[in-house]
Amino acid sequence: MQFLAEQHLAVARLLRQKGRNRCGEDRERFVRMSNTFVICARLSAANRGGICLASFDWLSPNPDWTSVEQQLIRLSPPHIDGPPLVPLS
Repeated sequence: MQFLAEQHLAVARLLRQKGRNRCGEDRERFVRMSNTFVICARLSAANRGGICLASFDWLSPNPDWTSVEQQLIRLSPPHIDGPPLVPLS
């Protein structure tokens, strides 16, 4: 099952949150793991309109997430394979 861009971004934020309380190399490891999920979010959003990460602070343990979140909100809704929510008559 493929994850949505929103899910990747949520994991990235959680990793940064966990890394904030660490120091040194441990903090850097959490930031690098978080960056991986930010890239996955960008790749997942590519077929829905894409997001730009030019202004994203890749090294900060507490980056400004609002620009990425606003871009995700503007994306077209994801296509989810599954049964219809409204029963067919």
